[in-house]
This record gives sequence, C-alpha cells and structure tokens, in this order.
Amino acid sequence: MFIKKPVESKYLTSTLMYLDDWISVSISGRDTIKYLQSQLTLDLTSINENQHYMAAHCNSFGKMLSNLRLFYFGKTLTYIIRKELLKFQLTELKKYAIFSEIKFSYGDKLLLGFAGYKSEKILKHVFEKVPNHKIPVVQNNDTAILWFKNPIERFLIVTNSNKINVLKKHLMCYQTQFSDNQQWLALDIESGIPIIDIKNSGKFIPQATNLHMLNAISFNKGCYIGQETIARAKYLGINKYRLCWLTGQCKNLPSANDQLEIKANNIWRCTGKVLASVKLDNNLSWIQAVLDKNVHVGNVLRAQQDNTGYLKIKSLPYLLEYTK
Repeated sequence: MFIKKPVESKYLTSTLMYLDDWISVSISGRDTIKYLQSQLTLDLTSINENQHYMAAHCNSFGKMLSNLRLFYFGKTLTYIIRKELLKFQLTELKKYAIFSEIKFSYGDKLLLGFAGYKSEKILKHVFEKVPNHKIPVVQNNDTAILWFKNPIERFLIVTNSNKINVLKKHLMCYQTQFSDNQQWLALDIESGIPIIDIKNSGKFIPQATNLHMLNAISFNKGCYIGQETIARAKYLGINKYRLCWLTGQCKNLPSANDQLEIKANNIWRCTGKVLASVKLDNNLSWIQAVLDKNVHVGNVLRAQQDNTGYLKIKSLPYLLEYTK
C-alpha cells in the first residue's frame, strides 16, 4: 500500500520511503580529510566510522551554501545533500581542490528511509547488522544503514538498485507501507533538521538554522571558509534567528523562501523565511522556517495573506537537551 500523504510520526506504521530528493556523494583521495577540513564547519579529524554527522558548507561570508550529513560508506567518506543543490554545491566545493588529491563521485547509490511500528525488528529480519543508539552506522556488504533518534526511531538506507528490489520483497511480508520524500521530509521537519534547497542557499549562517545545537559546528578547529563570521556569531551573540517548526492550517502551502506573517497589535506583518513545508493526511500543514528569536510559542503566525489560516510554533526535540 502506498501512502499518498505523510502522517505524524506517532501514527506511522512500518513504512519504506523512496528518497530521490536526496543524493549521496562519495569522496576519495589521500587529501580528503585535509581538504574538507578547510571547507566544512565540522572537525573532520575527529569523526569515526560508526557515527554520522551534520555539517555546513559555507561561503566566505559565513552563509550556508548547503548543510550535509557525513558518514563512512565502507571505508569511503560520503555525504548526503538535497539533490537540487548537487551541481551548485559540488562546483563550490571543488573551487580550491586543484592542488589536492581528491575525487568526488555520485549517482551509484540509492537512498531509502524506513520508520514506523517495529521498524528495527523488521530490519533485523532483512539485514545481518542494524544500527542503534550505541552504533548509529553499520555496514552490510553493499549497504550502509544510519540510525536516527528523532522524532521516532528511523533508518536511512544507502544501497544499490539490486538490494532495493530484494528489500522491497522482504518488507512486503511484514505489511510494510510505501511512501516517498514527503514522509521523510515531515520527519525531518518534526526533528528540527534544516532543509536547505537552492532558493535558500547562501542566505543563513549555520546558527540561524540551529546547526550548533546539532553538533555540526566545531569552534576549536583550524581555519575554514566562513569561520570568522560563524565564530563572531557565537562569541559576540549576534545571531538573531532560529529554526522553528510550525503547525496549523494553510489555504495554500507556502514554498521555500516564502515569508510568513505574524500578528502583533492586531496587525499582520511579514517575518521569517520558509525552508520547507508539507501537508499531512489530517490536513494539518507543517512548516519549517527561520524566524526571529523574539518570536515565541504564544505568537500566532500564518502564510502570507492567508486570512483563514494560522500557525503555531511547536517545540523541537533537541531544544531542552541543548539548554540544560
């Protein structure tokens, strides 16, 4: 059975999601770590093969060209980004690589999401090794599986087309449902993982999308592109924005880079920028947006000129842990 619209995580039964809005890029060569260390916000010298990591790739002004998820596929460093950003992001990443021994390749792997009721138990019937909170990345021959805690336990499977057909056949025995990018996108919005597409590339420093709360920025490593602005935002407290998850009703679902409106003194004024949005099966709209830090849970927002709509801010799962 194919799910036409995404559902809230707490109602999700075991579901396999085809993630063709994302793509993986493999990096090889003896200068891989050294070169990426000068390009990304993460400290590449401290990563290990059993973990996956968020990072940002910024321009010289500290504005984020893309965020990405790094991990090892076997012995090869790999990252995942939104597919529509691929060519632009790779062009920027390769700019200073002319004197480095490093190679980028993509297109040979497919991405699947798997989540819902008894998802871990079902995967154990298909794969010899399944990741968990202690070992978030495992390798199964030609397949890597990444484990995520939020908003519910879920898995990102990186594999090839042959394995997908085998996997699909196995999962049909467990009454698994099938879905697409929208369900995974909804889970990312609920988890507070920023979605950076081409319309919002180069517009925000990483902290404005909460990446510092996701351990995606090292403030102790050496120089990298955009470091000065990112460090100033931390030590001088000049970042005025944060990533928010909003839920409510929208007549027309806003798109990436659209603005929202906030009600103040009975007047609606523009605020923030939309990163992503989904419409759920219960007709609720979920919006991921970068908003001013002064906007709080009690505020009422809406999509632009949507006289019948409303949006309220919901708490992200990592906020309490970050503020401890």
